[in-house]
Amino acid sequence: MRFKNIFVLSPGRSGSKTFIEASSHLTNYSAAHESLSAHLGDKRFDYPAHHIEADNRLIWFTGDLAKRFPDDVLYVNLIRDFDATVDSFHHRLQNSSYRASIMNAFAHGILMKPGDWRADQERDLAAFYVETVQSNIEFFLKYRTHLTVHLEDGGESFNEFLQLIKGEGDMDKVRSTWLEVHNAR
Repeated sequence: MRFKNIFVLSPGRSGSKTFIEASSHLTNYSAAHESLSAHLGDKRFDYPAHHIEADNRLIWFTGDLAKRFPDDVLYVNLIRDFDATVDSFHHRLQNSSYRASIMNAFAHGILMKPGDWRADQERDLAAFYVETVQSNIEFFLKYRTHLTVHLEDGGESFNEFLQLIKGEGDMDKVRSTWLEVHNAR
C-alpha cells in the first residue's frame, strides 16, 4: 500500500460522492464521504489509516491536515466542469434551506453579508465560491503529493488514481460505479 491516507479535495458538487461510492469497492482502503464533518478538535481528524475521505470542507482545515498527516498522504484535486459546478451550487443556493449549506456559510458568514443577495448576484456568488475554493486547493497542493481527477474525462484520470494507489478489489465494479452519477441535484 503506497499511501496511508487519501484526502479528496473539491469545492463540492464535483463528484465527491461518486468518488467515494466507487472507492468503497476497494479492499485495500476504506472510504467515506464527510464522515467526521460534525466533529470538533482531534475527533475532526480521527481518520483511520488506509482510508479515503472526501469532504469539501477539508479545504478550510488544510493547516491541521498538513500537521496531522505529514507523511504518506495523497491529495486528490477533484475537478468538474466549472460552469456545471457553479450551476449546481446556484441551484442549491436558490432551492435549499439546509442550515449547514456551505453556500449559506460562504454567502453570509465568510463574506459577512447579513442580508439577502439579489437574485441577479447569486450565480456570481456561486462562481466566486467555486473559484475561491479551487484557488485554495491549488495553492495548498502546490508542494504536496497530489493527483487531479476529472469527473468528466470518461474515467481516464480515475484509472490513473487507481494505478497510483495500487487499488485492489473488484476493479470492474470500482470503474463502473465511477461512471454512474451519485448525489445529483
